[in-house]
Amino acid sequence: MSSQPLKIVIFLGSTRPNRMAERVSVYVKKIVENKGMVPVLMDPDKIPFEVLKTPLHFYRNPADAPQFLHDNNELIKQADGYLVLSSEYNLTIPPALTNMLDHFPPSSFRHKPAGVVTYSMGQFGGMRASIALLPFLNELGIINIPTGVTIPTVQLTFNEDGETNDQKIIDRVDKLVTELKWYAEALHAQKTIGAPPS
Repeated sequence: MSSQPLKIVIFLGSTRPNRMAERVSVYVKKIVENKGMVPVLMDPDKIPFEVLKTPLHFYRNPADAPQFLHDNNELIKQADGYLVLSSEYNLTIPPALTNMLDHFPPSSFRHKPAGVVTYSMGQFGGMRASIALLPFLNELGIINIPTGVTIPTVQLTFNEDGETNDQKIIDRVDKLVTELKWYAEALHAQKTIGAPPS
């Protein structure tokens, strides 16, 4: 195992006004840090993604691609694992999330673990977005870990400072991040033995 702390890219999925993404991400980021890992947020509301026309790997001359695509691709490639924090739009994945991820080649994500956290203001916690995310992430070459988190009535579960006293959510997020770390460490160790199959 490397002496360097594991890097975890946290993808945010929502760009709506008054979104709950900040509340959830503040909490999840803190748990990642508490486990000794380094979180890196990738937020489609803060990065100038346009509606996808040309993904990074489709540019004939890579130098023609915007620098922010190269920079964020490097963050994805250097990550040891991922966390996807997603709301639910029309019973599925928010378009800003798929648009963001589709800008990058699957080879940048391949053979790395990911955990999924979904949330909604209703009773189902975004579970349908979670179901839709699993095959989508798998197609990118990501390894979906078994544990997932769904957060119902997120506006009541987390306050504006990203704090919660809901013990079920506290325990579930802790389990998710612990499991993600285990998979990231195991895959990192295996890659020191030999390169993964292409």
